[in-house]
Amino acid sequence: MALDSAALEEHLRLAIVPGIGPSRVAALLARFGSVARVLGASTRELGGVPGIGPEFARRVATAATPAGRARAREALRALADMGAVALTPHDRLYPDAFRRLPDPPFVLYAAGRLEQLGLPAVGVVGTRAPTEYGCGAAHRLAFDLARAGYAIVSGMARGIDAVAHAAALQAGGPTVGVLGHGIDRVYPPENRALFSRVIRHGLLITELAPGEEPLAGNFPRRNRLIAALSAGVLVVEMGERSGARHTVEFALELGRDVFAVPGPIGSAASAGTNQLLKEGARLVTSARDILEELHGVGNAPEPAEPIPSAPPAAVAPPPDLPPDEARVFAALAPEARHVDEVAIAAGLGTPGTLSALLALELRDLAESLPGKQFRLR
Repeated sequence: MALDSAALEEHLRLAIVPGIGPSRVAALLARFGSVARVLGASTRELGGVPGIGPEFARRVATAATPAGRARAREALRALADMGAVALTPHDRLYPDAFRRLPDPPFVLYAAGRLEQLGLPAVGVVGTRAPTEYGCGAAHRLAFDLARAGYAIVSGMARGIDAVAHAAALQAGGPTVGVLGHGIDRVYPPENRALFSRVIRHGLLITELAPGEEPLAGNFPRRNRLIAALSAGVLVVEMGERSGARHTVEFALELGRDVFAVPGPIGSAASAGTNQLLKEGARLVTSARDILEELHGVGNAPEPAEPIPSAPPAAVAPPPDLPPDEARVFAALAPEARHVDEVAIAAGLGTPGTLSALLALELRDLAESLPGKQFRLR
């Protein structure tokens, strides 16, 4: 049963204590039995809880003060301003997969289509600096999986993450972005247009309170949520030392399937994925490989025809445009899109897309914006 507004505010007062995390929340609840009793405990009582200590106890104690109440209400206003919500394990929509984690999110913040939390999903992860080969593979696989009814779960980062989310949206399918910062922050900034599209047509979630910045330590922990939501995790281009390895390790701990796209031998971008294949990951060259592993040979769903998440811009290209420029023009929209997203939609590499965009700008047909964003004029 969902919490009433007063109980939710209490939860937020505890959840937004800087540095608290699921483990410390669990320790406090194990000692005191409820959030209300945690907030009513003295600093000395709080400091006696294993893993808390005197200094952190003082932080927790501030949650019970008027200042703590004000911070919670400010967080609620930030959520309301962007149409986001706070879910707890008391809510029906809180994912069962998170309930089974040893350290489930105490509060989950979400913006977008909440029903997508209940859909079958595949996680797609990889390098932040993909090659043209990696972009093409991630787009093709995520697009086909989305058409087959699977939500594409990833981290909204540069590179493979952004390509996978954009492909799912292009297919008219669901996509869930798991953030390593507050729901009201956009990171990286060049993905602002993608964030807007995912909120409209997919879902953003995070266990970090509104206002939390994208600190490096946040991202490895958020990867456990990507793995938990997914029936399997697909890795597309991963170097020898990559954050995507954390997602793979969480997936294995949770008993999820791990899939990998083979890369060219000698390619640094694929050194990690090729190593995963040596270690037993399932080699993938098409979405059907994943679907048959998840459903069994002969039982895999057929991808449906794509339903675009938004109608294409009703602007006809000038008839004298060269072929590449016409493809890039058709991939643009009145809203800003990152160059990587334009390249994927146009079916071109990034260098060719940038060349075509420059030509379109010179003809006053396209406009360049900060952060490698472009739109139709």
